[in-house]
This record gives sequence, C-alpha cells and structure tokens, in this order.
Amino acid sequence: MTAGQENITTVGAGSTSTKDLTLRLLDKLSTVLVFILILALLEAARPGFITFSNVSLIFLQATTRAILAIGEMLVIISGGIDISVGTVMSLAMVTMGVSVIDGGMPMELGFVVAIGAGALMGSANGFLVAFARLPSFIVTLGTLGIAQGMALMISNGRSLYGFPPGFDLIAGGTILGIPVAVIILAVFAVIMLGVFYETKVGRYAFTMGGNEEATRRAGINLRAYKVAIFAISGATAGLASIILASRIDSAHPGIGFGYELDAIAAVVIGGGSLMGGRGTVWGAIIGALIMAEIRFGLNVLGMSPFIQQIVVGVILIAAVYIDTLRTRARIKH
Repeated sequence: MTAGQENITTVGAGSTSTKDLTLRLLDKLSTVLVFILILALLEAARPGFITFSNVSLIFLQATTRAILAIGEMLVIISGGIDISVGTVMSLAMVTMGVSVIDGGMPMELGFVVAIGAGALMGSANGFLVAFARLPSFIVTLGTLGIAQGMALMISNGRSLYGFPPGFDLIAGGTILGIPVAVIILAVFAVIMLGVFYETKVGRYAFTMGGNEEATRRAGINLRAYKVAIFAISGATAGLASIILASRIDSAHPGIGFGYELDAIAAVVIGGGSLMGGRGTVWGAIIGALIMAEIRFGLNVLGMSPFIQQIVVGVILIAAVYIDTLRTRARIKH
C-alpha cells in the first residue's frame, strides 16, 4: 500500500467513525426531539399550552408510567414481556388500601405491602415462565385477569378512601420546588441503573435477550434470574401503585387496566427492542414522558377518552413497526 493509499484509508475510516458516532447520537436524542416536537405541535394547536404548570403536570403524570416502563424494560431486554403490570398495580394498590384503611396498618408498612404484593405476583409470573417454560405473553395475559379479579375480590369491588393525612403529599408535595414523585422516580432510576449494569440480574437480562441458548450453555442458571427479573417488574408495579394512589388519594381496583399498553409503548418508543437484548433506563423514562405528554395534550384539546385509547393503540403499533425496521437495519448492517 502506498502512502497516498494509506492516507485515503485513514481518512475514510475516520469519516465512517464520525458518521457512526453521529448516527448513534441522533438515535439516542431522537426520543428527546420527538418530545420537543410534540410540545411544539400542541402549542400550535392550542396557543399558550407550553407553560411551566403544564410541563410540570406532564412530568408528574409520567412518574407512574415511567416506573412501570423501567420494570417492563428489564423484562423486554431479557426477551420476555409482562402485560400484567397494569392490573398488578391495581392489586398492589387495593391490597395497600385494605391493609391501611380497613386494617389500621401504619402507612409505612402499607408501602411494604404494596411493593411486596407486586413482587409476589411478578415472582409467580417468573416461576411459570422459567420452570413451566410457558411463553411470557401467555403467562402474563393470564395474570392480567387473575390480578384484576383478585383486586376486585379483596376490595369487594369498591373504591377505598381514607388514607392517613399527608399521604397525598407523595404525589402532590414538593421539595425545593421539585415534585416529590419526580424525586422518587429519580432515586428509583438511579437504583435501577445499578440493577441494569452492575448486577448479574441486569447483565444476564441483556445476554438472555441477545442469545438465550448461548447464555444457557455458559452454565448460567437462567431460571433463577428469570424469576428475579419478573419479580422486579412486579415490585415496580407496586411502587407505581403508591404514587398513583397518592395522586388520587384513594385506591381503585380497576384503575390500572390499560397502563400496560402505555408501559410497553414507552419501552419501544424509548429504544427498547421487543426482540430483546437492547434498552436503557433513560429510554423508558423519556418514552413514558412522551406517552404522558400525548395523553395530557389530548385531554387539553378536549379529546374523548375513547379516542385517546385508539390513539395509544395506533402509537403502540407504529412503535413496534419502527422497532421492526430498526432491527432489520441492524441485521443488514
């Protein structure tokens, strides 16, 4: 190779590297750009929409969805899916409500009950997926109905009111001007960053989603980690139930139904792949922000809840289609 050819090769390699870097950066920033674009469209449709109050409400409403989406992201990274998170959240909420309102349990123990109930349901999902070797979609579809029925049974089909004074401050209070719920989300996100990247559960979730058979042949006990992954997803549903219950200052047995669609859509919009092996905590949060922004914007525009459900369904299908295109592009590349 001549010196000239060597220089050409070096320049080519450098420009390719720069191009790849730019594409990766755009890929990571694309969801942020989508969030800003939707804000601009809502401002155009309803002048004066972009205010500190409205943006704060979007962030506040996104907290429940973001927590659910982070747990969902871990499951999807591992190559599974959990469509029961919404009704598990309802079950955790009414279990806490019955324990605290009817049973007189201290509120702090009620929090443990909510997270524990979610973790228990998640563990049941994981056990069936790992040991009975059933598809996660089928298992969690069944759990969706079971959790909904249990929530109605435990609460006798009634809404529960009468949480102790101050409970509403979890969703309605602020610390140094920052909503308490947003602070809880931030702390939880930092914890989950550690789970994703610093624990065996997180690392094996990525390897399982990338190539489960190769992970199994490496001698790793996948069953235990699958149970742990679904247990974490259930526990996050329990945590989300606390914030949602605080926001409405009550517990309703059917309120979580439909949240699973938002969680899955948030994961895919945030860059998670339904094929497994790819996803981030940040992606789950920004995806949840976009879903909350769309729902809030449609409310402000006076769109009926029925049309909103149609819009969410369309967004989910579009997000999955885009994920399919991204996967094909990566395989070709």
